[in-house]
Amino acid sequence: MNAAECSWKEIASMPKDTLFFISIGPLEAHGPHLPVATDFFIARAIEEKTVASLRERDIPCVSLPPLPLGSCRYLEGFPGTVSVEWKAVYRVLLDIFKSFGTHGFTRFMVINFHMDLWHVKAIHRAIKKARRWNVIACEPLAPYYFRKELFEEREGEVHADVKETSIMLHLFPEMVRDYHMEPFHVDFTLLNSLKKFRELGAHDAYIGSPGEADAEYGERLFNTAVEKCIDAAYRLKRGETVELPEKMKVLLRI
Repeated sequence: MNAAECSWKEIASMPKDTLFFISIGPLEAHGPHLPVATDFFIARAIEEKTVASLRERDIPCVSLPPLPLGSCRYLEGFPGTVSVEWKAVYRVLLDIFKSFGTHGFTRFMVINFHMDLWHVKAIHRAIKKARRWNVIACEPLAPYYFRKELFEEREGEVHADVKETSIMLHLFPEMVRDYHMEPFHVDFTLLNSLKKFRELGAHDAYIGSPGEADAEYGERLFNTAVEKCIDAAYRLKRGETVELPEKMKVLLRI
């Protein structure tokens, strides 16, 4: 069920613990081989499969219109990247939570596949502030990612890399251009970890080894992300959320 297709009375009659899903992801350069909406497309696909699985188990779920926006500090300067200031992303999400929370709806799942630190800060700051309206919201993929519990660790794979390219080969092979490029890696240090891609020498907007991508590997990664979201949804029904690492909360002032 999509909220945009419902009347206000149909929404009002929904159980207050209905799980509302909202996907979010910006337009951002993803190498010469992937579309700028890669994060957005992946998030939407994860949401669709998660919602379908939960509905099969008779868990009420409603999809809200997705948000094609986000903060993209690292890829600023590349044509096609649209970076929204993090406070604007925060305010949009918080207003959505508030709009539903004032009518008693309490459960929201944000599906996000964009790990820019400012973008993650916006989402999780909104999640924290939403408690004012008794809204319990969860964005599980960033916490799992930064706790290194989402995918197996692959050294040097950062962006438009073997993982993202493999997932896109699985989901949208028709959108993937020639990905057989030379690997490009960066030795990250405390000093350069916040630099933009052009400053790091990543002039083609990728860091990693997209040439090693494989659709079967992408399918495994995609299914893992969906399983994490399904598990997080069950936890959310119980009023529990998947949290960012404490050190990261301190760093991002959440």
